[in-house]
Formats: sequence, C-alpha cells, structure tokens
Amino acid sequence: MLDFHYQDLNNRLMGADDRATFSEIARWISVVALLVCFVLAYAWSRNEILTIHYQMEHLRRESNELREINAALRAEHSSLINPESIDQEASKLGLVTSNRAEVRILDSDIATVKPTSNVVAQSTLQTEILRE
Repeated sequence: MLDFHYQDLNNRLMGADDRATFSEIARWISVVALLVCFVLAYAWSRNEILTIHYQMEHLRRESNELREINAALRAEHSSLINPESIDQEASKLGLVTSNRAEVRILDSDIATVKPTSNVVAQSTLQTEILRE
C-alpha cells in the first residue's frame, strides 16, 4: 500500500551548490551571448559585402555607358573636324569659300590701310575705355 503522507525530499544545502548553479547559468548566458555576437557580426559583414557588390555592379554599368558615350563623342568629333564634312555643312548653309585677295590679316594694333570698295567687313581698334 502507498503512503501519501511520506515524501522524499532531496533538498540541496544552501551555499556552495547554489553558487555553482549561478556560475553555471552565467557561463551558459555568456556562451549564448558570444554565439549571438558571432552570428550578428557574420550577418553584418555579409550585408556590407553585398552592399559593396551592388555598388560595384552599378559603377561597372555606369562605366560601360560612359565608354559608349565617349566612343560616340569621339566619332562625332572626328567627323566634325574632317574638312570635307565642314565644306559640305558650309555649302548646305549657303556659305562659300573666301577669295584670298579680299582677306587681310592685320598684325598691328592700329589699322594703317584705308578701306577700299572691295572690303566687305572691317574691324577697328577702339582706343576709348567704355564705362557704365
């Protein structure tokens, strides 16, 4: 038959065993905190690596676009400095080549040549200082 009034209690003594339990709990908490710190550090570093990778891809795409634009601008520049294309554009605008006899290049500051009837345009040196 069972005696319901009898209980076998295995109580521990207060003192050394309790301190061991507290130190054991503190040890487990510190181990778990250290593991959480390692996981967070790994996740943060992974996030930084992915962010830098996306930035590199964006810069690579932008660099390729700029190279294409640069190549197009170089081709346009070479076509614009070509004398044949300049002559074609000038003829489309109605411009004609100048007669070398009518062109005078002046090297001095003061014009000493009197204008003739053949001169189409003339520049003169302004000696007065304009003030507002």
